[in-house]
Amino acid sequence: MALGEENIKLIFGLKLRQLRTSKKLSQSELSEKSGLSVSYLNEIEKGKKYPKTEKIATLAAVLDVPYDRMVSIKLDKELAPVGEILNTRLLEELPLELFGIDKGKLIEIITNAPLKVSAFISTIAQIANTYNLTQENMYFAMLRSYQEMQDNYFEEIEKEADRFRKEYDLPVDGIISSDVLKGILKDKFGYTVEENDLQDFPELMHIRSVFIEDAKKILINAKMAENQKAFLYAKEIGYQFLEMSGERAVMTPWPRATSFDHVLNNSRASYFAGALLISPEGLVKQLEAFFAQPKWNDKALLNILETYNSSPEMFMIRLINIIPKYFGLSGMFFMRFDHEKKAKETSLKKQLHLSRTRNPKNITLLEKHCREWLDASVFSNLGKGPNANCHRFVTKSGSQKFMVMALSRTMKRNPDAALSVLVGFEETSAFGKKIAFAADASIEETILMVDDSEKEREEEFRNIKAAMRALMDTQRQGAVGELTEQEG
Repeated sequence: MALGEENIKLIFGLKLRQLRTSKKLSQSELSEKSGLSVSYLNEIEKGKKYPKTEKIATLAAVLDVPYDRMVSIKLDKELAPVGEILNTRLLEELPLELFGIDKGKLIEIITNAPLKVSAFISTIAQIANTYNLTQENMYFAMLRSYQEMQDNYFEEIEKEADRFRKEYDLPVDGIISSDVLKGILKDKFGYTVEENDLQDFPELMHIRSVFIEDAKKILINAKMAENQKAFLYAKEIGYQFLEMSGERAVMTPWPRATSFDHVLNNSRASYFAGALLISPEGLVKQLEAFFAQPKWNDKALLNILETYNSSPEMFMIRLINIIPKYFGLSGMFFMRFDHEKKAKETSLKKQLHLSRTRNPKNITLLEKHCREWLDASVFSNLGKGPNANCHRFVTKSGSQKFMVMALSRTMKRNPDAALSVLVGFEETSAFGKKIAFAADASIEETILMVDDSEKEREEEFRNIKAAMRALMDTQRQGAVGELTEQEG
């Protein structure tokens, strides 16, 4: 794979610094021997400049190494991990700016402490291999972190959805039909739209949509539910109205994510679709009345859902967008489970936790107990439409309580399969003031208990920490000496 100019500069700078320090030369001493200024050498070692041929030859002579070794992009064993990461597109694809990381500063860190960075990168690579952490998994992990940092609420997209709604005279509350959105996509954005039931192509029945960019054409599976069609048309409008650049999904469901742009743009377009189909103005009023009820009322929640052209999943995701912003409740979480009745399998498909300080052990326990609760009830309670349930989970010490609202429904094409989507709240004092039915004693409770396998993992983790602490104790004197020498 061809290296970019910036990475070639960085590799040369790393090699120069390594060769200089191996000869026990300071930048001032190398400057004196080579005739190149200290500031110029500093710029080279930081990867900001690449010297001309004659200057490389001078440096090679002073450092007593062959010219070819100086210009080679291969790095020694100690710096090999840095070379490996530069040989990938990782630094180019990581959305560093979203997380407030300046790429120049990152390169400077790599330059100033290459051996430590090499060890860190090598460790990350080993963890990735051990846990099968693919680049695609990393994109989605970064997206979740980005959403959590923003409390999963994006003001600019909300405003754009509201602007679109006003521009095309769409209702603030109530149902926006897929036909209306299809018409806008065709008339205002020049799309060709084709709905096909795919009866002649059974192997393609799982596909919901395909976008053909060159023809500006979208193919829609005609057998989808009305709310699924509305979402896909609204999402496609989002791509156009938000004028997104970079890669995008061309098929639903997509085969794989190819870049972070791909993942982020899909998320932004999906958020726009949700904001368009369920406006904050209408939903907040409905939720205020719902939360004011002294008892949990499943029918009231289902009635709100029915006022929108929305699937249960999009509706619950919309709750986790809106509630923290308009009701001031923090620490919410979202999960989606898929259930297979015959196989007796339940899999967690999506999750998002808006509390960045929550104990990871409690997150694992919540997932485990939510799964068990749903497994015990989801198929026995399902009718023709979705149903709603509420449950409370309490830590063994009683110090934390979590309330969960879940919507479940059968899969359209498979009555032996179902999905459940839930939103949860940490029951703080603010929660009790905002949600009247928090005092409903009829809501069932489950104690979050640690199972034997979890205890074994905790014991293993304690042993690892103890071993690391012992290792650090034996090396502390040497480490302090090394640090003092470097500072001197």
